[in-house]
Amino acid sequence: ILNDQIAHFMVNRPNALSHEDDAFLPSEKDTLRQSMALMRHLLMDAQGKILKMMEDNKQLAQRIDGAIQSASQEVTNLRSELSATSRRLAELGASPLGGPLGGPLVARMLLREEVAQLQEEVHLLRQMKEMLSKDLEESQGCSANTLSAAELRVQLGEKEQELDRAKEALQAMKGDRKRLKVEKADLVNQMQQLYTTLESREEQLRDFIRNYDQHRKESEDAVKALAKEKDLLEREKWDLRRQTKEATEHANLLRSQIDMKENRIKELEAELTMAKQSLATLTKDVPKRHSLAMPSEPVVNGSQEWVMQAELPLTAAIRQSQQTLYHSHPADRQAALRISPCHSRQPSILSDASAADGDRSSTPSDINSPRHRTHSLCNVRSMEDLEDQKRKKKKEKMSLGSLSRVFARGKSQRKSLDPGLFDDSDSLSSLTQPSLSDGEEQLERLQQAEITRTRPISLWKAGTVQAWLEVVMAMPMYIRACSENVKSGKVLLGLTDEDLEVGLGITSPMHRRKLRLAIEDYREAENGAGLSKAADMDHQWVCKTWLSDLGLPQYSQLFQNQLVDGRVLGSLTRRDLETIFNINNKFHITSLQSGIQLLQMLSFDKEVLHSRRVQCEQQDVDPVVWTSQRVIKWVRDIDLKEYADSLQNSGVHGAVMVLDPSFSAESMAKALEIPNNKHMIHRHLYEEMKVLLNPARSVYIC
Repeated sequence: ILNDQIAHFMVNRPNALSHEDDAFLPSEKDTLRQSMALMRHLLMDAQGKILKMMEDNKQLAQRIDGAIQSASQEVTNLRSELSATSRRLAELGASPLGGPLGGPLVARMLLREEVAQLQEEVHLLRQMKEMLSKDLEESQGCSANTLSAAELRVQLGEKEQELDRAKEALQAMKGDRKRLKVEKADLVNQMQQLYTTLESREEQLRDFIRNYDQHRKESEDAVKALAKEKDLLEREKWDLRRQTKEATEHANLLRSQIDMKENRIKELEAELTMAKQSLATLTKDVPKRHSLAMPSEPVVNGSQEWVMQAELPLTAAIRQSQQTLYHSHPADRQAALRISPCHSRQPSILSDASAADGDRSSTPSDINSPRHRTHSLCNVRSMEDLEDQKRKKKKEKMSLGSLSRVFARGKSQRKSLDPGLFDDSDSLSSLTQPSLSDGEEQLERLQQAEITRTRPISLWKAGTVQAWLEVVMAMPMYIRACSENVKSGKVLLGLTDEDLEVGLGITSPMHRRKLRLAIEDYREAENGAGLSKAADMDHQWVCKTWLSDLGLPQYSQLFQNQLVDGRVLGSLTRRDLETIFNINNKFHITSLQSGIQLLQMLSFDKEVLHSRRVQCEQQDVDPVVWTSQRVIKWVRDIDLKEYADSLQNSGVHGAVMVLDPSFSAESMAKALEIPNNKHMIHRHLYEEMKVLLNPARSVYIC
């Protein structure tokens, strides 16, 4: 019955437990099911053993009952035979002998009856014999002879003993049955206790699961609250960072404006001092200049002059002062050309065309170009170069505080010059003239640097080569060796890499490459092709502007040390970035290569790059030219502003997003530091990048 109850429980569970299935874990359900199956198996084994024992007892009882019945029948038959025999013997002994006739007749009748009885007894004995023979055969080899009465009594006693033993065995079986019933009752009680224990454990398990769910919900609520608080703190942190960055940018902008104004003031002071000196000299020596004035023939030769796109830069103040001098005293023009160190090598630069454009100010794009650097280096590099020359000469004891002092000292030196010195204009063209002041040497060097823009390299003289190396190439550390070994532009064109290393002492491979690429560019320009657009990209623009646009300003000092300009930038390989620049981040290398690839696609034209970036500043188009700052703005526009600042200094820009096929939404999510469990944000970023990049990649990636 208990087994049936367990089976019914396993098949048809109570409704109370069916409603609480959700409270159990799958492992706990399996454990409970296995426990119930084990209990059912044990009960089935116990029931099978009990049923087998009962069947054995029943068969044994039937055998014992059959043996008892057969023995009782035999005993009854023997008793009836004994009683009949004893009755006959009594009748024979008690009957009186009659007369002579009656005696034999009676005797015959008695004999016949006795014979009949004996025959019956014989028949009965035969039956008994057969029965006993069967019993003997069953008892394995008992004697087949006719049993005597004594033997029958002995056998009867044995049967009675067997019957007693059978009764004892039956009593023992009854005792065993009672014991089994007691054990069964104990087992049922144990099963009930087990059920009670299981129910209590189930209740405890339900309570534990309920408490665990409650604690888990409380923990989740607490985690959500902490996450919200963290997000709030992150937003506040990034807002503070943004405000700090904006304040820093504003401060840097103000500082740069102040520096520009100070430089402009110094430039104007220098120009004013120079104009005053020129005016004083011209006013003082008018008669001498009249006598020394000679018609100046321009050195412009149609077959030799190298016409470039950009005009020679002169500041508006110098041009205005010179034009004033020309209009006030025409005879002083030639003298002014001879005296001014800025025009000693090329008097034709004061042509009417350049004078007419004298008031034109430089554009912002020209400020960062090499063309403007030669124009403004007078007030940026003059202090350092003048102090260096002062230490070399050790003739001046006073420090150079401003350009006005330089020109004031130059004025005092010019007063002591022999007037006959001005007879030969070529005598003032030499950069090594001891009568010129340091400031005039600097201006002369700038003028020589401007000559490199208009004159083929094969026509350069030693001073022009030195000025080009210092001003245009920003390599003043190699001027001494250059002055000793390179005497003209033709010699410069013939230098090999070994000559650059041994003759000029250039040990840096990047510096040698920069000089070699520049020489080859000028060689091609001499053949009529013109300088490449990469020539407008000096190392200052590459280190400050270009790396900042890529989001990699941390490598600015490395590129600054290697003097990487536009030409060198186009020649860089992955191996160069790894070995020479020691850049180990693979993604940063890919970012740099993508930026270089974009410049190559645009033929290193800064103006085209700038115009395309301006066009897509307010629209999400043309992502290949996006700067890192523009990518950050796009991330903020797609509602991911809390992750946008992670792109600072990450190297993620438009070119690497479009031109690198391996850059995917996962790469962007990794750069933005979006957690992996934010599946909705990852999906949103994937859709936005798909809309932005697929059209651009279809154009640039075949």
